Amino acid sequence: MPVTELGCVVIKPGTNPMDEATHEGQVLASAWKAVAEAPTGPYRVYYGGEVEDPTKIWGFFDFESVEDHDNFAKTFGGEAVKELPNILASSEFGSKHVNFNPSPPTALKAPVTEILLAYFDPNLSQPAKDTATSKLTQFFKNALNKCPDCQGVNFGWGIENDFPVRGGAVEGQKGSILVALIGWPSVEAHMKFRDTEVFKENVHLLRGWEGNLAMTMFHVKTKVLENTVRKE
Repeated sequence: MPVTELGCVVIKPGTNPMDEATHEGQVLASAWKAVAEAPTGPYRVYYGGEVEDPTKIWGFFDFESVEDHDNFAKTFGGEAVKELPNILASSEFGSKHVNFNPSPPTALKAPVTEILLAYFDPNLSQPAKDTATSKLTQFFKNALNKCPDCQGVNFGWGIENDFPVRGGAVEGQKGSILVALIGWPSVEAHMKFRDTEVFKENVHLLRGWEGNLAMTMFHVKTKVLENTVRKE
């Protein structure tokens, strides 16, 4: 089953890895280029910083399966990213996976991608997951489908149930995750949509989910690299 690996790293203070004119930018770009040229690498790489907090950089990597990702990690992965620790301060989390629907996550190709992370009890039942998914897709149908600025939607549950909870009630809290990616032409277009009546009439669908520990939303501007050797 197609999966997308995702991770979030924190850069060293005073650096700008998203600017390829800088040393750290060259290191980051070189690492992802090596990943995207590996014969066992992901089909594509998406990476970019958070608009609200540029010290945090996200990476998304499309693989055929978790086993496919594991094979890459054992063959080329370590060598491809060996220089990254030199420009990073820490990692929020890494090497987690999401089954996006639809796949691949094309919303990441938009000029700006809204990322919604909803964290849940790690032991959340399947019926509760199904209910949350149903409410999320109903929001997409009722609200986003009526927004001409929306440039694509992908969503899915994490395969693992130990994602670090951003904004959790307890430090070190971990849980299951439901991720939604929504493409926009700009952050301003998304904020304008949030002021519309159709959004206000349907936002309740994103609240009151059973087992929900926390929810956060932010934006990223990603660069996309297609694998030059390996094709789907």
